[in-house]
Amino acid sequence: MARLKRMLDPFQEEHGGVYHCISRVVNRDFVLKREEKEKFVELMRLYEAFCGVKVLTFCVMSNHFHILVEVPPRPELESLSDEWLLSKLALVYSPEAVEEQRKLLEQYSSLIDPNGVNAECPEALEKAAVVYRSLREKYFTRMWDLGQFMKVLKQRFTQWFNGKHKRKGTLWEQRYKSVIVEGGEAARVISAYIDLNPVRAGMVKDPKDYRWCGYGQAVAGIKRARVGLCELMKRVSRVQPGVVLASDLTSYGWRTIAGRYRMMLFDQGRQVTQHEATTQSKTPRITKQGYTDNEVEVEEERDGELSLAEKLRVKIRYFSEGAIIGSQSYVDEAFRKNQDRVISRRLSSGEQKASRIRNLDGFGILMGLVLGVFI
Repeated sequence: MARLKRMLDPFQEEHGGVYHCISRVVNRDFVLKREEKEKFVELMRLYEAFCGVKVLTFCVMSNHFHILVEVPPRPELESLSDEWLLSKLALVYSPEAVEEQRKLLEQYSSLIDPNGVNAECPEALEKAAVVYRSLREKYFTRMWDLGQFMKVLKQRFTQWFNGKHKRKGTLWEQRYKSVIVEGGEAARVISAYIDLNPVRAGMVKDPKDYRWCGYGQAVAGIKRARVGLCELMKRVSRVQPGVVLASDLTSYGWRTIAGRYRMMLFDQGRQVTQHEATTQSKTPRITKQGYTDNEVEVEEERDGELSLAEKLRVKIRYFSEGAIIGSQSYVDEAFRKNQDRVISRRLSSGEQKASRIRNLDGFGILMGLVLGVFI
């Protein structure tokens, strides 16, 4: 694996790539419950932003996870300002730690000014430049790198998990497995496979109803999940009957792309049956959970378009503690009257949050996680 990584690193730095990553819990125990899945997704999004990678889709199951991630080419580091770097550090470090780094960067940046205090001393100027570069590269080496992204994600989740469950030791079975995926059609096939995991496992009938997968979050209105799937659907590598070309999709938003992706899920998610010979007749046995031909035909008839009621159910279920549904004016008035009871928060904390969702086929929705009750 180390040899393969050395071979791939130069290619990845120059060209980037799409990877399907998988990791399983040690002994494959079913220890990832609702809270654990929520925390994993939170950390995944956090380090996705810090490392500069893009999660195209994902699925967190009860004893393993799948992530389809795009690692972009490493940019020219000289083009990235110190302010840009500090904004990234602010995602994962405390304000005090970020401020400390700010002071160090400013200090050594001033020392390498050709018109500054070291202008007449080339040796001092070079030493300051070396320290300045090392300060930046310390963090840049953790960015635009698949191995670093997966390492920090798994380590941070293990630390949280062990603290919560008062345990020690490794949580993951082994180093993650990754497969290089060609962009376009191949990436779309893998994406559907990932989002169909809870359907194949019999956990849900429809992937939109599974909270911890890319498609489920996209239907619920999570922007990052929608962006990832839109990226996938705009990268069709070659013409196929019934497939919309990338050039035809690039100008479309989530609503159009959502229907195409959903139809692809149903087509690839057909159930697999096997006929067993008996003394009476051949009885079909389902060997892989999925959709019947009739269910696929029904989805094709509506062109993958979810009804307003289905969209509302998914959104309300995702923000399940409270909601107000009605016309936009009704929602705005309800929000105005109750805003003093709304406490903003990050989803990981034990406090509350309110989110507005507008322009949903003429309806306004106020999703309020407000003291665990309807506002």
